[in-house]
Amino acid sequence: MPEARGLKRVLGPWSAASIVVGTIIGSGIFLVPKAMVQQVGSVDMVFLVWIVGGLLSLFGALSYAELGAALPEAGGEYVYLREAYGPMWGFLYGWTQTWVAKSGSIATMATGFFYYLANFRPELDGVLYVIRLPIGPGGGPLEIRYGQLLAVGVILGLALVNYFGVRFGGGVQVLVTAAKVGLLVAIIAIGLGSGHATAANLASTTPAVGGFTGFFAALVAALWA
Repeated sequence: MPEARGLKRVLGPWSAASIVVGTIIGSGIFLVPKAMVQQVGSVDMVFLVWIVGGLLSLFGALSYAELGAALPEAGGEYVYLREAYGPMWGFLYGWTQTWVAKSGSIATMATGFFYYLANFRPELDGVLYVIRLPIGPGGGPLEIRYGQLLAVGVILGLALVNYFGVRFGGGVQVLVTAAKVGLLVAIIAIGLGSGHATAANLASTTPAVGGFTGFFAALVAALWA
Protein backbone atom coordinates (compact mmCIF):
# COMPACT_ATOMS: atom_id res chain seq x y z
CA MET A 1 0.00 0.00 0.00
CA PRO A 2 1.31 3.49 -0.75
CA GLU A 3 2.20 5.53 2.30
CA ALA A 4 -0.43 8.11 3.21
CA ARG A 5 0.60 11.74 2.76
CA GLY A 6 0.92 13.77 5.92
CA LEU A 7 3.15 14.83 8.76
CA LYS A 8 4.25 12.43 11.49
CA ARG A 9 1.81 12.73 14.37
CA VAL A 10 4.37 12.52 17.16
CA LEU A 11 4.04 15.96 18.78
CA GLY A 12 2.22 16.02 22.09
CA PRO A 13 0.03 18.88 23.29
CA TRP A 14 2.90 20.63 25.11
CA SER A 15 5.18 20.52 22.07
CA ALA A 16 2.41 21.68 19.74
CA ALA A 17 1.43 24.52 22.08
CA SER A 18 5.09 25.54 22.46
CA ILE A 19 5.50 25.78 18.70
CA VAL A 20 2.48 28.07 18.45
CA VAL A 21 3.62 30.20 21.41
CA GLY A 22 7.15 30.34 20.02
CA THR A 23 5.81 31.49 16.66
CA ILE A 24 3.61 34.19 18.20
CA ILE A 25 6.26 35.49 20.62
CA GLY A 26 9.09 35.76 18.12
CA SER A 27 11.85 38.24 17.50
CA GLY A 28 9.49 40.95 16.27
CA ILE A 29 8.25 42.14 19.66
CA PHE A 30 11.86 42.80 20.66
CA LEU A 31 12.84 44.55 17.42
CA VAL A 32 9.91 46.63 16.15
CA PRO A 33 8.71 48.90 19.05
CA LYS A 34 11.40 51.49 18.33
CA ALA A 35 10.45 51.65 14.65
CA MET A 36 6.75 51.87 15.57
CA VAL A 37 7.32 54.85 17.87
CA GLN A 38 9.34 56.55 15.14
CA GLN A 39 6.37 56.17 12.80
CA VAL A 40 3.45 57.19 15.07
CA GLY A 41 5.20 59.32 17.71
CA SER A 42 3.30 58.43 20.91
CA VAL A 43 2.65 55.53 23.26
CA ASP A 44 -1.13 55.81 22.79
CA MET A 45 -0.83 55.37 19.04
CA VAL A 46 1.57 52.45 19.46
CA PHE A 47 -1.03 50.69 21.62
CA LEU A 48 -3.69 51.40 19.00
CA VAL A 49 -1.50 49.92 16.28
CA TRP A 50 -0.96 46.78 18.38
CA ILE A 51 -4.72 46.42 18.89
CA VAL A 52 -5.48 46.78 15.18
CA GLY A 53 -2.65 44.39 14.29
CA GLY A 54 -3.94 41.88 16.84
CA LEU A 55 -7.45 41.98 15.38
CA LEU A 56 -6.13 41.50 11.84
CA SER A 57 -4.03 38.57 13.05
CA LEU A 58 -7.10 37.07 14.73
CA PHE A 59 -9.02 37.27 11.44
CA GLY A 60 -6.16 35.48 9.72
CA ALA A 61 -5.94 32.83 12.43
CA LEU A 62 -9.66 32.07 12.17
CA SER A 63 -9.36 31.83 8.38
CA TYR A 64 -6.47 29.39 8.69
CA ALA A 65 -8.44 27.35 11.22
CA GLU A 66 -11.28 26.98 8.71
CA LEU A 67 -8.88 26.09 5.89
CA GLY A 68 -7.02 23.59 8.05
CA ALA A 69 -10.25 21.87 9.03
CA ALA A 70 -11.49 21.78 5.42
CA LEU A 71 -8.14 20.60 3.93
CA PRO A 72 -6.33 18.54 6.60
CA GLU A 73 -3.20 17.83 4.55
CA ALA A 74 0.47 18.55 5.10
CA GLY A 75 1.68 21.63 3.23
CA GLY A 76 -0.30 24.53 4.64
CA GLU A 77 -0.72 27.37 2.16
CA TYR A 78 0.62 25.19 -0.66
CA VAL A 79 -2.41 22.93 -0.30
CA TYR A 80 -4.86 25.82 -0.13
CA LEU A 81 -3.45 27.55 -3.21
CA ARG A 82 -3.25 24.29 -5.14
CA GLU A 83 -6.88 23.51 -4.47
CA ALA A 84 -8.08 27.06 -5.13
CA TYR A 85 -6.02 28.07 -8.18
CA GLY A 86 -4.31 24.95 -9.50
CA PRO A 87 -0.99 23.13 -9.06
CA MET A 88 1.16 25.80 -10.76
CA TRP A 89 0.40 28.44 -8.10
CA GLY A 90 0.95 25.99 -5.28
CA PHE A 91 4.28 24.99 -6.85
CA LEU A 92 5.41 28.63 -7.24
CA TYR A 93 4.36 29.44 -3.69
CA GLY A 94 6.24 26.47 -2.26
CA TRP A 95 9.50 27.41 -3.97
CA THR A 96 9.05 31.10 -3.14
CA GLN A 97 8.72 30.15 0.53
CA THR A 98 11.83 27.97 0.31
CA TRP A 99 14.11 30.43 -1.48
CA VAL A 100 12.81 33.82 -0.31
CA ALA A 101 10.19 34.04 2.45
CA LYS A 102 11.24 31.41 4.99
CA SER A 103 14.97 31.80 4.42
CA GLY A 104 14.61 35.57 4.80
CA SER A 105 12.56 35.33 8.01
CA ILE A 106 15.00 32.80 9.50
CA ALA A 107 17.90 35.12 8.70
CA THR A 108 16.03 38.06 10.27
CA MET A 109 15.41 36.18 13.51
CA ALA A 110 19.03 35.02 13.72
CA THR A 111 20.17 38.60 13.11
CA GLY A 112 17.86 39.80 15.88
CA PHE A 113 19.55 37.30 18.21
CA PHE A 114 22.93 38.72 17.22
CA TYR A 115 21.84 42.34 17.72
CA TYR A 116 20.51 41.70 21.21
CA LEU A 117 23.46 39.61 22.31
CA ALA A 118 25.81 42.35 21.03
CA ASN A 119 24.43 44.64 23.77
CA PHE A 120 26.11 42.33 26.28
CA ARG A 121 29.02 41.20 24.10
CA PRO A 122 30.05 44.28 22.05
CA GLU A 123 32.89 42.37 20.42
CA LEU A 124 30.30 40.55 18.30
CA ASP A 125 29.76 43.80 16.40
CA GLY A 126 33.43 43.89 15.39
CA VAL A 127 34.37 43.49 11.73
CA LEU A 128 36.06 40.20 10.88
CA TYR A 129 36.55 40.70 7.16
CA VAL A 130 35.66 43.23 4.46
CA ILE A 131 34.67 42.15 0.95
CA ARG A 132 35.88 44.95 -1.35
CA LEU A 133 32.95 44.73 -3.72
CA PRO A 134 29.93 47.09 -4.07
CA ILE A 135 27.52 44.57 -2.56
CA GLY A 136 27.14 46.07 0.93
CA PRO A 137 24.70 48.68 2.27
CA GLY A 138 24.40 51.70 -0.03
CA GLY A 139 26.52 50.02 -2.68
CA GLY A 140 29.62 50.03 -0.49
CA PRO A 141 31.89 47.17 0.57
CA LEU A 142 30.37 44.30 2.54
CA GLU A 143 31.52 43.96 6.14
CA ILE A 144 31.44 40.50 7.70
CA ARG A 145 31.02 40.75 11.47
CA TYR A 146 31.64 38.17 14.15
CA GLY A 147 27.97 38.27 15.11
CA GLN A 148 26.94 37.31 11.59
CA LEU A 149 28.97 34.12 11.90
CA LEU A 150 27.24 33.50 15.23
CA ALA A 151 23.84 33.94 13.53
CA VAL A 152 24.83 31.42 10.86
CA GLY A 153 25.91 29.03 13.62
CA VAL A 154 22.55 29.42 15.38
CA ILE A 155 20.70 28.54 12.16
CA LEU A 156 22.90 25.50 11.57
CA GLY A 157 22.46 24.41 15.19
CA LEU A 158 18.67 24.56 14.96
CA ALA A 159 18.82 22.69 11.65
CA LEU A 160 20.81 19.97 13.42
CA VAL A 161 18.17 19.82 16.17
CA ASN A 162 15.48 19.20 13.56
CA TYR A 163 17.66 16.57 11.88
CA PHE A 164 17.25 14.37 14.96
CA GLY A 165 13.51 14.18 14.41
CA VAL A 166 10.20 15.86 15.10
CA ARG A 167 9.86 14.51 18.64
CA PHE A 168 13.34 15.69 19.67
CA GLY A 169 12.78 19.09 18.07
CA GLY A 170 9.45 19.40 19.91
CA GLY A 171 11.17 18.73 23.23
CA VAL A 172 13.76 21.43 22.55
CA GLN A 173 10.95 23.80 21.59
CA VAL A 174 9.23 23.21 24.95
CA LEU A 175 12.42 24.13 26.83
CA VAL A 176 13.13 27.23 24.73
CA THR A 177 9.52 28.46 24.95
CA ALA A 178 9.43 27.94 28.72
CA ALA A 179 12.62 29.99 29.07
CA LYS A 180 11.23 32.73 26.80
CA VAL A 181 7.91 33.00 28.63
CA GLY A 182 9.65 32.89 32.00
CA LEU A 183 11.96 35.76 31.05
CA LEU A 184 9.06 37.85 29.74
CA VAL A 185 7.12 37.27 32.98
CA ALA A 186 10.23 38.29 34.92
CA ILE A 187 10.58 41.51 32.91
CA ILE A 188 6.92 42.38 33.57
CA ALA A 189 7.23 41.60 37.29
CA ILE A 190 10.40 43.65 37.63
CA GLY A 191 8.80 46.55 35.77
CA LEU A 192 5.68 46.53 37.92
CA GLY A 193 7.58 46.08 41.16
CA SER A 194 10.48 48.45 40.61
CA GLY A 195 8.66 51.55 41.94
CA HIS A 196 10.58 53.86 39.58
CA ALA A 197 7.98 54.27 36.84
CA THR A 198 6.09 57.46 36.16
CA ALA A 199 2.79 57.96 34.34
CA ALA A 200 4.36 60.89 32.48
CA ASN A 201 6.15 58.40 30.23
CA LEU A 202 2.79 57.33 28.80
CA ALA A 203 2.06 60.89 27.67
CA SER A 204 5.46 61.55 26.09
CA THR A 205 5.77 62.10 22.34
CA THR A 206 8.59 62.09 19.81
CA PRO A 207 8.94 63.47 16.27
CA ALA A 208 7.44 60.95 13.87
CA VAL A 209 6.07 60.47 10.37
CA GLY A 210 2.51 60.48 11.72
CA GLY A 211 -0.79 60.36 9.81
CA PHE A 212 -2.01 57.43 7.78
CA THR A 213 1.45 56.81 6.37
CA GLY A 214 3.02 56.46 9.82
CA PHE A 215 0.12 54.39 11.14
CA PHE A 216 0.28 51.81 8.35
CA ALA A 217 4.07 51.71 8.43
CA ALA A 218 3.85 50.91 12.15
CA LEU A 219 1.11 48.36 11.42
CA VAL A 220 3.45 46.52 9.05
CA ALA A 221 5.96 46.26 11.91
CA ALA A 222 3.26 45.03 14.29
CA LEU A 223 2.10 42.36 11.84
CA TRP A 224 5.68 41.15 11.47
CA ALA A 225 5.77 40.69 15.24
